[in-house]
Amino acid sequence: MQSSVIYKASDLSAEERRAAEVLLGHRLEGDEMVSVRTSRGQLLKEASTGQAREDAFQKLFERIDTTAARAKGAGDDEVDAAIAEAVEYVRHNRG
Repeated sequence: MQSSVIYKASDLSAEERRAAEVLLGHRLEGDEMVSVRTSRGQLLKEASTGQAREDAFQKLFERIDTTAARAKGAGDDEVDAAIAEAVEYVRHNRG
């Protein structure tokens, strides 16, 4: 079973915020969002650390920014339809 939650850092109690900061390895800004996700299964690959981790996150954020720029001006209905189409494609075309 998988579960996830998202909190705004400013809404966390002092104890929750400190726990998140310890896990993330840095202090949280008040406008940051904290996402926590759990799932069952085996670990396929150990997480990167140090500079490799920073580089991977930077690449991820750049990809998110590029995608957001491409979607700029699209309405919510158009975005929802594109997501639904992609999900259907994946469901029916897995290799």
